[in-house]
Amino acid sequence: MEEIQEILKLLNPWWKDNLISQELARPYKREIFPKISGLINYRQIVLLSGLRRVGKTTLLYQIIDLLIKKINSKKILYFNFDKKVEEIIEILESYQKLVNINWKNEKIFVFLDEITRLNEWATKLKMLYDAFPNLKFFISSSGSLSLEEEAIKNLGGRYFIFNIKPLSFKEYLELKNKKNMLKEASLFEKEIKEEIESYLLRSFPEIVNWEDELLIKDYLRSTIIDRIVKSDLLDRFKNLNKDLLENLLKLFYSEPGIYLDYDGLSKNMKISKKTLIKHIYYLEFSYLIKRIRNFRVSTLSSLRKLQRVYAYWWPVAYCYGSNFDKIMENIVISYADGKNYWRKDGKEIDLVLVNNKGVIPIEIKNKTNLSKEDLKNMIYFLKKNKLRLGYFIYNGEEKEMTLNNKAKIIFIPLWKWLMKN
Repeated sequence: MEEIQEILKLLNPWWKDNLISQELARPYKREIFPKISGLINYRQIVLLSGLRRVGKTTLLYQIIDLLIKKINSKKILYFNFDKKVEEIIEILESYQKLVNINWKNEKIFVFLDEITRLNEWATKLKMLYDAFPNLKFFISSSGSLSLEEEAIKNLGGRYFIFNIKPLSFKEYLELKNKKNMLKEASLFEKEIKEEIESYLLRSFPEIVNWEDELLIKDYLRSTIIDRIVKSDLLDRFKNLNKDLLENLLKLFYSEPGIYLDYDGLSKNMKISKKTLIKHIYYLEFSYLIKRIRNFRVSTLSSLRKLQRVYAYWWPVAYCYGSNFDKIMENIVISYADGKNYWRKDGKEIDLVLVNNKGVIPIEIKNKTNLSKEDLKNMIYFLKKNKLRLGYFIYNGEEKEMTLNNKAKIIFIPLWKWLMKN
């Protein structure tokens, strides 16, 4: 217990001076901050998930900063499970001995970072949530599937979940003190295009102002990819083949959108199909890849066969390849949280979105001018499925085309699409 107490003193400096440093609670607030901070007075657990380095811990510290200005700072407890502990109660008991506050009766705000490193975390958290309504929990994890699956299984009705993404282009410009470009886009078109090129490699908060591209790629590889593959996943899963994970990442990142042929891949890599599926799950678990499925409009469902694999967030793909045709696809699919494409009889649409506006096909081309050949799949898809709207995201001018069945195709340059989304 003495060791935990020393860790708690180190992690909770506001107990002494009622302050948190700006290095921890950075002044810039992301767009999602009001949604999260607005849940302070709700009993439900607030869960933050997302890739390493996207800013989850900073958001927790910013909530702590907000609370320090309102309540006794000793009633705010933060712990990071990078430090090994077996029980949340151990942390709470050590906390009580340090600050002399009875956590079982007092209103306490508890922040638990990287909670999925704790065995059976959801079961343990549920027990505390049900037994002690005075405890308000904020938790985070870099393991997507674990957090969401365990929350659904054990915390039904007890949580709100937020997926924290890399910076949007708007957030990027705000961090660079260039948000005036958003208000007068037509005036700053040349400068915006230059910033888009910079943003695509610098969409993580820490590296917004870094100049050296080689240093940025090394950062992405060492602090995100290597940390997950060589540490996080090894700590969590048994019988994990690190070399296989690295080889799969090289394959998926050097060719974003590759079709996932389990039989062919297991044969080429000389591993069992079961082992392959398991290791692809690990990469998906940790927000390193995402699979999208072949969509069927007639049934509003997707086929499990012919999955395609992309980097979950496009910047990490830059570490392994420079095929911008494919990386541009990855950018749009990441940004739109794409889940489906369409392919049938040799025809294909890069991305199919389903939302409250219906089914929306999107084609992505790293081109300034489009040929009739480029347009034919979109025209076929719209007519075949009696849809009214489709998009081309490309590098040309913004314009529209109306087909003879009154369906409309909107052509929008990537930079404008990123600004509008």
